[in-house]
Amino acid sequence: MSILSRCPRLVRVAAFGLGVGVLSSMPGCSMFVSHNEAALYRRIRTTTDANQRLVAMAEYATQYGTGAWIDNVRAEREANEGQIWASNNASADGLAFYLQAYPDGTYVEQARARQAALQTVSTGREETEAHQAELDQQRATQQAEERRQWVTRAAQFWVRTLVGVRNYGSPIAQVARLNPEFSRAFGAAPAPQCTPLRCIKHYHAHYAIPVPGGNRLEREMHLVLRVGLDEGRVERIEVLLPNHGFSRWFELENRTVVIDEDPEARMAAIEWALQRIEPTLIEVANGSRAIDYIPEPITPVGESSPIESEEADTAVSMDGSDVAAQPAPGTPPAEGTPPVQGGGEGSGDPTLEQLMTGAVGEEQGQSVEQQGESVEETQTVVYPLGLRALQRGNTRIVIFAAGDGDYGDAYDGFFVERVRDGQ
Repeated sequence: MSILSRCPRLVRVAAFGLGVGVLSSMPGCSMFVSHNEAALYRRIRTTTDANQRLVAMAEYATQYGTGAWIDNVRAEREANEGQIWASNNASADGLAFYLQAYPDGTYVEQARARQAALQTVSTGREETEAHQAELDQQRATQQAEERRQWVTRAAQFWVRTLVGVRNYGSPIAQVARLNPEFSRAFGAAPAPQCTPLRCIKHYHAHYAIPVPGGNRLEREMHLVLRVGLDEGRVERIEVLLPNHGFSRWFELENRTVVIDEDPEARMAAIEWALQRIEPTLIEVANGSRAIDYIPEPITPVGESSPIESEEADTAVSMDGSDVAAQPAPGTPPAEGTPPVQGGGEGSGDPTLEQLMTGAVGEEQGQSVEQQGESVEETQTVVYPLGLRALQRGNTRIVIFAAGDGDYGDAYDGFFVERVRDGQ
């Protein structure tokens, strides 16, 4: 018979918490019950949460192994242990609860072994996730740096490639066959647009410069490759950076505003650009000699020409918070390697020879040339500044910048051309 049935007065006295050390005068009921034991048992009896009840019974069994109500507590715990173990042995939280409710239970060793195994798995997963997060951060940093430096990579790639082109002055088909790397790179996405007079390939990107005390200054960076033809022969290949492009290039990489009207800021941007072009030029232009050369005004690409209107569908545009969200497809991924080709429909890998097969008629090509000439007639002619000029055999390499008074298209850039007799 349990203490609950044998000593009803003791239960009533303990339940009301009447002091410590209550002693029953009933036969067989002489027992000392502390206030704390009675309070803990009352918590067992009054709680409505099954889990809290199990935890309270575990506390009672641990603290009062010979207590007044131990038989009842022990019986209820033993009756429930199998079901509690079955319901909680598959998860870390469940195992922790079982060990809290049954620190002296039948399955304690199994619970601890499973806990250790789950902890090992969890630790491994956390380490894997932390490593992946670190890799993702490194990749994001690298991608941001590549977006910021795409013009540098493109400029160095095209310097190396254009100086290496053989047979300037030869028919386009011959140049394409003898220079497969250049032919593939120029034909890759973004697709160039061709007429019998020229082929144009256009990259551009949006970027933003933080402004102290303000939001940000929105800018655009353009890079245009133009192959000049004379009766189907490659005479000149240009890399044009419009809108004082050396300044825009400096801004993109350094996130610092360049005021083109400020001579010092403008000259600093030009010198900075030269430092990124000249080492590659010196490396690849073996056997060349420095020359004095004043370049002719650059024929504008012309925003309203058929070339430009067609380019609107093929030029690559990117947007982002600080710099372009993605590098332009076709931008060289690293110095000295061909551009990565775009994966869009129709991007393909056409060579210059193939592109010329689908060029527009002679009349349209002439209209492009005439539009460029009409633009020149309506503007003050400003000669670009010849920054560096080299000659090797019948090939001339020129780096130039827009003149101080040039606020039209204002091209910076470089070109490689055939030197004709008498030039």
